[in-house]
Amino acid sequence: MVFSSITFVLVFLPVTLCLYLFFAFVTPERFKYKALNIILLCCSMLFYAWGEPSYVILLLLSMFLNYFFATTIEVNRGERNGSFWLFLSVTVNLGFLVYFKYMNLLLTTKIFGVIVNDLPEALRPAPDFHIALPLGISFYTFQAISYLIDVYRGSAKVARSLIDFGCYLTMFPQLVAGPIVRYESIAKELVKREISAENFAEGFKRFVFGLAKKMLLADYFGRIADAAFSVPDDEVSMPVAWAGMVFYTLQIYFDFSGYSDMAIGLGRMFGFTFPENFNYPYISKSVREFWRRWHMTLSGWFKDYLYIPLGGNRRGQFRTCLNLFIVFALCGFWHGADWMFMRWGIYYGVFLILERVTRNFPDRLPSWLAHTYTLAVVMIGWLLFRSENWLQFRSFFYGLAWYGHHGFGYITPQTFKVFVLFFTPGTYLTLALGLILATPVYPWLREKLKAAMRNHVSLCASLSYAWTAVLLLICYMPLYGASYNAFIYFRF
Repeated sequence: MVFSSITFVLVFLPVTLCLYLFFAFVTPERFKYKALNIILLCCSMLFYAWGEPSYVILLLLSMFLNYFFATTIEVNRGERNGSFWLFLSVTVNLGFLVYFKYMNLLLTTKIFGVIVNDLPEALRPAPDFHIALPLGISFYTFQAISYLIDVYRGSAKVARSLIDFGCYLTMFPQLVAGPIVRYESIAKELVKREISAENFAEGFKRFVFGLAKKMLLADYFGRIADAAFSVPDDEVSMPVAWAGMVFYTLQIYFDFSGYSDMAIGLGRMFGFTFPENFNYPYISKSVREFWRRWHMTLSGWFKDYLYIPLGGNRRGQFRTCLNLFIVFALCGFWHGADWMFMRWGIYYGVFLILERVTRNFPDRLPSWLAHTYTLAVVMIGWLLFRSENWLQFRSFFYGLAWYGHHGFGYITPQTFKVFVLFFTPGTYLTLALGLILATPVYPWLREKLKAAMRNHVSLCASLSYAWTAVLLLICYMPLYGASYNAFIYFRF
């Protein structure tokens, strides 16, 4: 079940909200938040079971094990046993992640494949052996690891209630695609939170805004990007290469930031404050700034739980560069069990190292040139991220500069599909909206409107709610019969 589906928007969410709000207002204060956490926990399990019924047991196992591990770490913190339990708990969590996410890839590698082939026949996996990837395992595993480490460090208090911890780990708004929420950031809200009409209204508006970004922009851009990347490698022309790169750049931003908006909005509706995950990354003027603005909760996770423990930038230039390389290689691999993701991570690691050893050279460039450099790096990076293999990436990369297999005007039935999708008024309008919403122009206009109507606060609020209702109705139209709907980051 995805947020942008009829089942979620018209059935699951309204029923869950009605049940939640009913108990919020009828349950005595002493028991209210425990009851609400139970409701959220049960609804989250139902949400997960809807798409992954066979892996609910894995999620429950993760919940029970990490509750036990954290309690044990708390008891033994400051002693040698504390380090042992932390090591064991992190190893178990990473073991689950490696098995379910990377085992298929490992079995195809030469070294690991040789080891497997040397096993007795009874222990070898079947030729058609394949492990399905559980939804959200990368996200809830990282949340669990951050919680365990924070308990060990003493920066987070251990959850005394299994229900509260289970609610934190499995909460459906951020369960399958983030943002990665740290326990200490919502620990107080798990015990007591503000459930008000104002919070609900603001959360609802944020949810609808994210839904519109997904349904009206990301899905539209995705159709053109997919058409471009479906062109055979030997037919990629310059327009196809640029269309694929530009529209995928917009698709992945609006897809993932739209999901984050919906998750944050849903959290607000239930009384939780989730961290922001995007801050207009495409206006960045350096690669390091881009990673401070893109998927901020993941960047923060890798910084606090990997980069700094490795030594950060405290052990000299060489060690700093090595740490950056390791972090981004693993960041790329976190995104998927594919060597193209590893290359994507290394690609960013190389640029961050270059910026480091050249004393952050983009800062010395004119603003427009620094922005152009960063955008070029990011867009080529998305080309690498989206390509299914190195041959496809090379075809598109060469096609950007006319040095591909064909020049500008080469047309085949496959490339013609791209042109048909691109050369339409709807595409131009959607592209213009996408370029505006990918920059801070929209919030600037919104603040200007508020300032102009500061003497008409009630009217301004009414217009805001009316616009939200209209936007929701517009989103309903593509929801019915939508064939292009899955979130990109659901497969990570």
